[in-house]
Amino acid sequence: MTDDRNPAERSLDELYRRPGFLLRRAHQISVALFLEEAAGLALTTTQYGAMVVLRARGSLDQVGIATLVGIDRSTTALVVGKLEEAGYIERRDDAVDKRRKIITLSAAGHAMLERVSQPAARARERALEPFSSKDAARFLALLERFVTAFNEQTRAPIHAGTGEKRPKRVVKPKAAPRS
Repeated sequence: MTDDRNPAERSLDELYRRPGFLLRRAHQISVALFLEEAAGLALTTTQYGAMVVLRARGSLDQVGIATLVGIDRSTTALVVGKLEEAGYIERRDDAVDKRRKIITLSAAGHAMLERVSQPAARARERALEPFSSKDAARFLALLERFVTAFNEQTRAPIHAGTGEKRPKRVVKPKAAPRS
């Protein structure tokens, strides 16, 4: 079967089938679903992620938040500033290292996480809606495999085990099964 389309049309199709293009577009859609479900709460997905890791760990510094959310330090500073401005976090000097600020969720931060829990769950459900439950589990497993395989090759790798930077370890992607 021959493809009678012009080269420009074929290259557009190639663009739309590139993993990076599809992942970027999926991210845009995922963020839009979260913002739509959480409308009126004035909370971004990155702010939500930072608050979730603070709830899980109790307290962290900015480097710990960056490491657990997978964002660079300058973005972390902006996120932490916005969360502090909104009253969702509190910063205090570290008792050992006065240059270091310890960040914890405030009572208002805990309350906001409670308020956003249902909208976040709805956004997640909507994002997985196009799939059967089996396909949704497979889709998430494949995304996790992709993220794990290339985590260390990013500017801001995630190290969820400790919240501390660990030595780089490159995980080679497994060959995808042929169907």
